Amino acid sequence: MASKIEQLSFLIVDDYGDFRGVLRNMLQSFGVQKIDSVANGREAISHIEANRYDVILCDYNLGEGRDGQQVLEEIRARKLIGPSTVFVMVTAENTRLMVMGAVEYEPDSYLTKPFTKDLLAQRLERLLMRKTDLLEIEQAIAHKDYDLANQLLDRRIADNPRNVNEFIKLKADLCLKAGAYDQAENIYSGVLMQREVAWARMGIGKAYYHNRRYTEAKSVFEGLIEANERFMAAYDWLARTLLALDEAEAAQKVLETATSHSAKAVVRQRTLGELALKNSDEKVAEKAFGQAIRMGKHSIYKHPSLYANLARAKAVTTSGDVGMKVLRDMQKAFKGDREADLYAAMTEAVIQEDMGNGQRARQCMVNAHEFYKELGTRAAPELALDMARTCNRMGEADRARELLQQAVKNNHSDELFLKEVGDTLSHLGLSDDPQAMIGDIKKGIVRLNNRGVELARVGKLDEAMLLFEEAVEGMPGNKVVNLNAARIFMLYMQEHGIDSRRLEQVREYLERVRGMAPEDRTLHKMQRLFSKLVRQ
Repeated sequence: MASKIEQLSFLIVDDYGDFRGVLRNMLQSFGVQKIDSVANGREAISHIEANRYDVILCDYNLGEGRDGQQVLEEIRARKLIGPSTVFVMVTAENTRLMVMGAVEYEPDSYLTKPFTKDLLAQRLERLLMRKTDLLEIEQAIAHKDYDLANQLLDRRIADNPRNVNEFIKLKADLCLKAGAYDQAENIYSGVLMQREVAWARMGIGKAYYHNRRYTEAKSVFEGLIEANERFMAAYDWLARTLLALDEAEAAQKVLETATSHSAKAVVRQRTLGELALKNSDEKVAEKAFGQAIRMGKHSIYKHPSLYANLARAKAVTTSGDVGMKVLRDMQKAFKGDREADLYAAMTEAVIQEDMGNGQRARQCMVNAHEFYKELGTRAAPELALDMARTCNRMGEADRARELLQQAVKNNHSDELFLKEVGDTLSHLGLSDDPQAMIGDIKKGIVRLNNRGVELARVGKLDEAMLLFEEAVEGMPGNKVVNLNAARIFMLYMQEHGIDSRRLEQVREYLERVRGMAPEDRTLHKMQRLFSKLVRQ
């Protein structure tokens, strides 16, 4: 075991210098030579950005700034560590807030202070053995080479090793990510026929949900919560399922229960707050957004929308002046952030209008339109909904309708988002038949895509390029259109030679998609093709 550990690189994160020294001495007694140590979350992130570590031993309570949970959530979200890195949370605390918060981000293991050198060695040996067993598969997944990952998984499952269920779980989860929901359901069902396993039951619930079998999914998630009231992911999926069933108030209650069990999940608090605002429950929204801001002060999920929505809630529950104070706090926290400027302008417009300051409200809307235009394709789809609601509230119904129609054009393949657009159109009274409006826009885009692909198939690449170039101008935020445009342009250059202008256009299309959907599989295929083209 020592010969294995001594080759590895370690990062120790702890705010107590004495304990950093104790851990260093333990590791050195195993023969480890590559050891860095830092005192806080900021330094930890900086070191992880600059170096690759095999093992990170991170204390939960790091004093001021990020705690251990927030270090873990950031390096995972930013993909600063790969599948082979072992992350161990070290803690002297065992409060419910800490335990529930840390569990949700799933470190590889926990060590409770004080612990012995032998316990550390045993824990590391077990973790490293597991990581080595899964490494080749997880690396293929990390590189988006799903065909290779599936081949490796099938080979390992056929060998029927002692930990075969780990490979089966990875296989089923990969099917979910690929959209092969029926195949995933069959795998999870096969596991459940052998014995009841929570991860398989959860997986089958997700498969039901994605196949729009919402009633069955609801039953699965409710059963998981009944069996274990601390199964936090089941609450999130149950709330999502209830929303799909148009049971918004029930979904809110589910999230309220979840946040009472685990208050540190900023994303869940944000979801609860947004849902409560839609349900006109400003009291619950105020509490949820307030918690999200407090808990997320040093989190990667800190976001201007939390402040904007808290301001909206407080303007109703307390006063417009209190809401304006929250907006001033937001502008201090996000100084120079154009997205924050947009949220501030939209929110202030509504608050000022309600306070009777019409002239100031109108100026805020002018600013909001300028900021929204400046963000362009960098604006998240949800911003279009917020902007449309604000425009409608300020008497700009035609502009609100245009924004929602453009949102459909830019996101025509995202069914969940389109449902939100339809609900917004209906709620704002902007369409007598939202589904028909959305359906017509979708059909037009599908026809356009099909026409472009057909032109390319019969060799009319010039016409196909022109078609997609115009389409991208009209739908700059549409992932599918940008990817198809990139594909056609690359096909043309493969046949007719490299053109620097077209090469730059392809780079722009791919960069747009990377900003919108960095995990998209087609994007990664297109990026590989683009790299080959550039090297020619």
